[in-house]
Amino acid sequence: MRETSKRLGIQASLARMTVIPILFIGIIVAIFGIFWVTSSMEDEVKEELCAQANLAINSFNQLYPGDYAVDSSGESPVVTKGDTILNSNYALIDSLKEASSTDYTLFLGNLRILTTLTQDDVRIVGSQANDKITESVFKAKEDHFYKNINVLGEQYYAYYTPIYNSNDQCVGMMAAVKSKSGVRKLILQAVAPIVCLILVVAVLAIFWSQYFSNDFRKTIQKLSGAFAKVAKGTLSNTVSPELLARRDEFGDMAHSVVDMQSSLRKLVDEDMLTGLSNRRSGQMRLEQTFAQNAGMENGFCVALGDIDFFKKFNDNYGHDCGDLVLQQIARILQNQVRNHGVCARWGGEEFLIIFTRGSLAECKEVMEQTLNVVRAHQVQYNGQLISVNMTFGLIHSNGFRSADEMVKHADELLYYGKEHGRNQLVTAEEK
Repeated sequence: MRETSKRLGIQASLARMTVIPILFIGIIVAIFGIFWVTSSMEDEVKEELCAQANLAINSFNQLYPGDYAVDSSGESPVVTKGDTILNSNYALIDSLKEASSTDYTLFLGNLRILTTLTQDDVRIVGSQANDKITESVFKAKEDHFYKNINVLGEQYYAYYTPIYNSNDQCVGMMAAVKSKSGVRKLILQAVAPIVCLILVVAVLAIFWSQYFSNDFRKTIQKLSGAFAKVAKGTLSNTVSPELLARRDEFGDMAHSVVDMQSSLRKLVDEDMLTGLSNRRSGQMRLEQTFAQNAGMENGFCVALGDIDFFKKFNDNYGHDCGDLVLQQIARILQNQVRNHGVCARWGGEEFLIIFTRGSLAECKEVMEQTLNVVRAHQVQYNGQLISVNMTFGLIHSNGFRSADEMVKHADELLYYGKEHGRNQLVTAEEK
């Protein structure tokens, strides 16, 4: 009886020695994972809402030329932009929401004039922005991103930007908002595998502690190291080959860690529309390449380009057509430069290509071939064949002190190409 009690005590001790550290690490990983993923996703949301707010302002300016004005001579104020009455004119703002899954509100002063937000199927026009937003945006004439705006009892991310008339007078604000619930769900989905893995390890450790205590200790140490690296933001493969080669639950866990890293990397680094690297990932790769080539004579090349007259695809055929054009062009660029470097969506219809090898002449030849493929390609949409052209600026790293300086110069070459005919590749020599 005493031997049995002693044996059960040893099993319990081994279980505590293995389970408690794993649970502790799991809590740390979950906390760091939530913080890191939340921070990264909030940065993405901020950039997206900023772009959507400015897109809305530009859309109003292009569709309804003229200044904003209020006529208070009647029973109720009439808000106009140029010759267009904006009261209850929801066609444009609703189309923007449908295209971007983002809610918009147009303020004149601090008064809601148009909005896609509703309460009981009634738009909440006529209400006022709170005093803090009015002071920070309208009166201070500055853009602001808010992480926790309460609208009708629901929490939103919101980006506010001032609106100006032609005389540079600030007359109102445009707000682009996105519900926090959807972002929270993505964060939980990203972190949940870590918690599940920790629980699985704890159960296995209790069951097998008497027989494989030493193996458990070594295995847990390796997994702990992998978890800690993920918690610090390392999304490359940090799992040892020995763990991946195991044909047991720990081997499954190791592969799950790799899958989790891949999922997080895709969530944080990939552009969801095109499948290319997003701007954040492209910027990191560019800076790494620049650092690796610093002081080297051969250096590397960068090409920055965008789709000519891209707006016409959205205007003439709709945003679905514009998305299809972006997806097909992204696929062409990726296929053309696959063996020479990487391609990232830099923003909107802009793409950045980082050549990891090859001289300026060789990279120029690749880009000329790429342009020819783009010119020959036709996008099929609703029974129509649509041609697409692009303009690129190509620059070599020699003589530049930073990656940002390279991109800035490539952008200048791209702008030069836009101003001198488009549908071309421009290098510093040609400019």
